[in-house]
Amino acid sequence: MTGDREREADLIVGFPAVVCRSVNDTAALAGVLAGEVRGGLVIILSGALGAGKTTLTQSMAKALGIPGIKSPTFVTESIHRIPNHDFDLVHADLYRFSSAPSGSDTDLQFTEYLSGPRGALLIVEWGERWMPPDDRWNISIASPDDGSGRRSFVMSACGDDASRRMSRAYEAILDLCALPRGGKV
Repeated sequence: MTGDREREADLIVGFPAVVCRSVNDTAALAGVLAGEVRGGLVIILSGALGAGKTTLTQSMAKALGIPGIKSPTFVTESIHRIPNHDFDLVHADLYRFSSAPSGSDTDLQFTEYLSGPRGALLIVEWGERWMPPDDRWNISIASPDDGSGRRSFVMSACGDDASRRMSRAYEAILDLCALPRGGKV
């Protein structure tokens, strides 16, 4: 098992952190990321309570044409039709679970969403509690306790297509901000 995890780690492409100073900056970041998503992609969001996982998801959904989504904490997941796209957005929240082991009902349902006729985009808050497929983005969000509203986003991708898409998104983020690599928004 350790060998498999080591091989998987070799396939992950990481990017320098991006720091957003406001909710508007986070919305701009989300808009760029939304431009590179597709059906069958999994986005794993991690971070402490209040770090901004739901805010990032809501901003991505809005950029995709889905206004006003809420966190699905008490229902595990919610499905949203994306206008003018051939895939749906499934927004999941695993906060209430200590894990979602492979073969669980949650795991099987997520797999069905990804491989179903519309091949959903799956965004999973607290996704580190689940063993996702290889084709994914990992976004870790941190927020200092200083009341500044800043958020740090550390992004990585696993899988060839997911890595290419994240690379394009990261380059667009740098262009949008007109900043050197590893800069702050």
